[in-house]
Amino acid sequence: MAIVIQVHNISTVLSGAQLAPILAAVEAQVGQDVAPHWGNQSVVFRQVASSQDFTPSAWRFVVADTSDQAGAAGYHETDGATPIGYAFVKTTLEAGMQPSVTISHEAIEMVGDALIDQSNQWSDLPHALFLAQELCDPVEDDSYGYMKNGVLVSDFVTPAYFVPASHGPWDFRGVLKAPNSLALGGYQLIWDPKNGWRQQIDSTATTQSSHSGSGAMAPGRISRFALRSAHSRSTRRLMKAASRTAATKLA
Repeated sequence: MAIVIQVHNISTVLSGAQLAPILAAVEAQVGQDVAPHWGNQSVVFRQVASSQDFTPSAWRFVVADTSDQAGAAGYHETDGATPIGYAFVKTTLEAGMQPSVTISHEAIEMVGDALIDQSNQWSDLPHALFLAQELCDPVEDDSYGYMKNGVLVSDFVTPAYFVPASHGPWDFRGVLKAPNSLALGGYQLIWDPKNGWRQQIDSTATTQSSHSGSGAMAPGRISRFALRSAHSRSTRRLMKAASRTAATKLA
């Protein structure tokens, strides 16, 4: 049975007619490309009038103009047990990125970690390390995207990405050369007992504490990510890091 994702489009830039083929392409991507690797359910997007309430049983997605979180082109969260995704069209376009990739990115990550509670153990004590199960972050740059039904969509990692010494492919397009690695412009949330949740950026060990709350790019980085750090899909991952840390403290 497919997951129904109801969509409120309140963007003044992207009309419902323009959004429809993007949603159709992401539906096809999730069912035809993501599911063979991850075993997830297919999804069905249904645009509903913004004046109409979401159905309680449906997942939710909001397409808007300007981000309500500084620098975030998109993010996903939960309302209780209901996954909610957001994509910000103007914010994405101002960063020189494609809204279709933001929508694809967030939809795939909703499917891959619906309740934002999944992580994968990479190593054990005394150097324990966990990787948050974010399917698109390590290969999030638009340059790694691909065309699906004529629409540019996001690349994503496979389950092998989270397994040490595994054989590839580690992402759908074959960009990555090893598990637990990052393409240029990629990032991921990692956890260890000493530092808690923090964000690893690019293909280096440079990290950013989830407790800083700043969302600022680590100094010295020269990449597409750095050039667009004012408006990047990455910033909302720090919000997720903060939420994971809070949940850990409450547990």
